[in-house]
Amino acid sequence: MKKSVIFSLLLVFAAVICFAGCTGTTNNGGSATAAPTQASGAQATPFAEPTTSSDLIPGPTQAPEKKYEVDFDVTKDDVYGNIDVTFRGGAGQNFVNTITVDAYLADGTHETKTFTAPFNVGDSVSFNGNKFDQDRVKVTVLYHGNIGTYVVCDRVIPEKLSQRARD
Repeated sequence: MKKSVIFSLLLVFAAVICFAGCTGTTNNGGSATAAPTQASGAQATPFAEPTTSSDLIPGPTQAPEKKYEVDFDVTKDDVYGNIDVTFRGGAGQNFVNTITVDAYLADGTHETKTFTAPFNVGDSVSFNGNKFDQDRVKVTVLYHGNIGTYVVCDRVIPEKLSQRARD
């Protein structure tokens, strides 16, 4: 009786170990494959592209190594709905080649603006967002060399709708 209980427990333990090894995830740095378009200064796409409701759902973000990190402020004006994305610098700003900012607006349009080097703290781009709806902003950073491309910010703004927007 004892041998069969011990054997059963060992069998269950071995099965748990096998299944635990099969469900692990790998993280290889998470660099994206698409490279953003380069332009001088901050420029908008020549036309607005229609979006779908799934474009308003943020995707995962990636963080480069600490020495390559850069920071951004993303704000939305409560009165007019303007969206401002401001470059705040960081340890990796000298390694950055291009910064692409995508705005997916609630009215179904998509607009892209691009920064190119040299980058200065306080550089910003603006979008005409929707006054009473949530919009999505995605910031993609392309680094020089083989450092990679990272989506460093992807979020819906404002995070919560104001009472005025719900009425």
